[in-house]
Parts: sequence; C-alpha cells; structure tokens
Amino acid sequence: MLVKDTIFMKQSLQKATLFLSVLAIIGFSAVESSAQTKKRIGLPEGANSVEVKGSISGKRFALYEIWADKGDVWEVDLDSGNEYIGYTVKAPNGDRYDFLEPSPTEGYYLIRVELNSTGSRSKKPAAFTLKINFEMEPGRPIS
Repeated sequence: MLVKDTIFMKQSLQKATLFLSVLAIIGFSAVESSAQTKKRIGLPEGANSVEVKGSISGKRFALYEIWADKGDVWEVDLDSGNEYIGYTVKAPNGDRYDFLEPSPTEGYYLIRVELNSTGSRSKKPAAFTLKINFEMEPGRPIS
C-alpha cells in the first residue's frame, strides 16, 4: 500500500508541475503580447527635425526613443484632432524632461504618446503627428 501511495503522489506531483508550467507559459505569453515596443527614431542626415505619424486607441500608447546630447536644445510638438491625447518625455536617467532647459544628460530620451482616461474609454483611434525639432547652431564652413 505504501508503494502505491508513493507512486500516486509522484504522479500527482508531476501533473501539478506540468499544470503550473503551462500556466506560467500562458501568463508570460499574455504579458509578452500586451507589451508595446519602442521605436527608435533619428534625424535624417543634414536635418534638424523629424516627423513621426501614428495612431493609438484605448489604453494603447506609442513609445519613441531619440538621441540627444547633453546641452541640446529641442522640443516636441504633438498635433492631433483628438483633444484627449498627450505626451511625456523622460530623460535617460528616468527623470521627466520638460524642455525648460537644455538636455541634462546625453542618451536616448523616451517619448510616450497616450490618451488620457476620457480618451481611452472612447476606444476611438486617435491619429497624431509628432514633430521633434532640434535647435542647431549654424556650422562654420570647412576651410
């Protein structure tokens, strides 16, 4: 009887382990599919600005990364027919960046475009254009 109980417990443990493994895989798959990716953007050669077009709806958001050197002066302009859309910018160190001063550090700045709670409840797509403009000092001619 002891051997039979041991085999039953071993099989039950194996089934429970398999079940938990399947649940973990499903859970990670759900997280993976709901995660949103960042799109890295840059300035075209010789340009001081770049435009990005996109669309979001519900609780979805758009993430963009752009490189800025320490001391760069730049701004972001968001144009959309949806009044519930907005954006935030985070510096590479994780601090919110508000364009009141030149870039405090060099690295990739993260721009997040999203709808506020009222806009996300409507579930209507919100098209937008994000324009990023860097102030460039005129260069000297190469002699």
